[in-house]
Amino acid sequence: MEVSADILKEADVLLAAFLTGVLLLLVYDLLRILRRLVPHKLWVVGSEDLIFWIGSAVVLFAMLYRENSGYIRGFVIGGVLAGMFFYNLIFSAWVVKGSVFLLEKILFVLSRPLAWTARLLKRPLGHVRKKTKKVSRFLKKQLKKFWRAVRIGMCKK
Repeated sequence: MEVSADILKEADVLLAAFLTGVLLLLVYDLLRILRRLVPHKLWVVGSEDLIFWIGSAVVLFAMLYRENSGYIRGFVIGGVLAGMFFYNLIFSAWVVKGSVFLLEKILFVLSRPLAWTARLLKRPLGHVRKKTKKVSRFLKKQLKKFWRAVRIGMCKK
């Protein structure tokens, strides 16, 4: 029993749609990882989502154009949704939690030298800041006295 070339072509299109769905959700997981590592304001999250979905539409259109001559078929949309569902069900939680865990550990290890340096410089810089504050207060008082003298001199004339 031989399978026709048309059926094989449809199977290729379905596989491409399935993999496109997996890829789209993987990219969205990268956004989720970024959001967990760096806090975002609500409008930034909305903007990122808008850009993601516009990009997803472009990727989906390119896949349809390349694989199926631009024809939108129900099984292609089903394949994309099945790929997204499969990835979300099996891999998504592991990818997001594992990546966030690893990246937090890496950032912690990389930030240690900076924390040690800041701790070493805290006392000398605090002393400099105290002296700078005293000098700036003194200069501010002198500037006020000078300005008062200028205003008095201007009013007498």
